[in-house]
Amino acid sequence: MKKLIKLLLIVTLALSLAACGSEQKNEDVTIEPPSSTPSEESTKAPTPKEDVVIRIATLAGPTGMGLVNLVNDTSGKYAVEVLTQPDQLSPKIISGEVDVATIPSNLAAVLYNKMQGGITVVAVNTKGVLYLLGTDESILSFEDLDGKEVVLTGQGASPEYIVNDLLSKNNASPNIRFMTAHADLSNAMASGDIDLAILPEPFVSITLAQNKDLKVLVDLNEEWKALYGEDIEIPLGVTIVNNAFLKNNEEAFNDFITDYQSSVDFVNTDSDNAAKAIVEAGIFPKEAIVKLAIPRSGITFESPDATREMLEAYFKVLFENNPKSVGGSLPDDAFYYE
Repeated sequence: MKKLIKLLLIVTLALSLAACGSEQKNEDVTIEPPSSTPSEESTKAPTPKEDVVIRIATLAGPTGMGLVNLVNDTSGKYAVEVLTQPDQLSPKIISGEVDVATIPSNLAAVLYNKMQGGITVVAVNTKGVLYLLGTDESILSFEDLDGKEVVLTGQGASPEYIVNDLLSKNNASPNIRFMTAHADLSNAMASGDIDLAILPEPFVSITLAQNKDLKVLVDLNEEWKALYGEDIEIPLGVTIVNNAFLKNNEEAFNDFITDYQSSVDFVNTDSDNAAKAIVEAGIFPKEAIVKLAIPRSGITFESPDATREMLEAYFKVLFENNPKSVGGSLPDDAFYYE
């Protein structure tokens, strides 16, 4: 138990969801970025030059895993900072301190509205990652949760809004109870104190590793696709670019997209070596857990059309639950990269 607690404390310090939030409210974009708008000086893009260094900020956990090759790159093309909390990202993006960032999807919407444009979403980089865990294998879908007790994190944040939408459209009314921290819920679930819980990766893998009787009963991403279409998945994380940087450095940015896509392919096709690289990059501290988590972490780099379809469906659900979760209004066309 001491080893478990130690691991959970390390993970809690090192991770944010993800793509669905560290403590869900922290990663969720009900966090208000600094109220000041970027000055003309702060948003000025670097002067184009032959050797452009792209300044990137990412989050520990699934949101940053796809960037691992760029984090570990030694060519000098990229300067990548791995952060632990989404609220550390907002001031860096607003001030123009970073050119590119991988962030929670609704934080991108909040910042877009806050900055009156200024950023563009390039791609969805994290899909799904939320799972219902338990031992009752008769539960096959959200319809089967009626009358049950389900515990999750993320009250007043995107996980709650996702779950509300899935329950409402499946006509299910379970007793929903919230805990504050992923680590606490994972520990309680592994100890057998909770029968049904919804957790994100990598806490799913941590929990399953501690209690072999537990199973993934429902993939919330599959439930979402059943409602919105086979190609419409839950887009929890996105990659954004500073528009001033993009305007002056299109060639370097196109190279970045190519390198990013190659990095994503590496993570999804070579989990053994990717797990080692992710630990070396400081994105996650435990290699064995990373290897288990990769297949359920939805690491991707979606096309512009797929990105827009997913985000529009997702933002509509969030807006209906709480307009502030997307910055008060749905993003317009200029939000999406073409």
